[in-house]
Amino acid sequence: MNRRKFLGLSTVVAAAAFVPSNLSAKNYRESNMDAFQTDDLNAAIKNIFGTSTTTEGKVKLKAPDIAENGAVIPVTVTSKLAGKTVAIFQEANPGRTVAIYTVPANGIIDYSLRIRMQKTAKVIAVVDVDGKLYSTVKTVKVTIGGCGG
Repeated sequence: MNRRKFLGLSTVVAAAAFVPSNLSAKNYRESNMDAFQTDDLNAAIKNIFGTSTTTEGKVKLKAPDIAENGAVIPVTVTSKLAGKTVAIFQEANPGRTVAIYTVPANGIIDYSLRIRMQKTAKVIAVVDVDGKLYSTVKTVKVTIGGCGG
């Protein structure tokens, strides 16, 4: 076996060793299509969590105040709570639900993603902690063509 094939094969084996074997994904879009298609924010929250009553605080939402490009807005949700589910919503697009994460046992809530927004609106993060919902809200101003006006 020549050296290039050996190095290539060993790289693949080493990469495979680091792939977690116990991750599983649940397709919320198939099991809860109403939450992703509704234009009502409270209805979307209620479809996912069973109630739309939230307590403000204990969740941090990091997003830019002004987004020059509405197609790629970076959003980060963090919390020190031992939550079970994290959901991110926005009020700019027809479907209010952006993402839903199931937090594993003893998991840390620190999720980052990029979202798309058509116009200036609020971004909302909701965390479920043993049936009690905590939330935070941030308004993101989306500018057209990168102009801050």
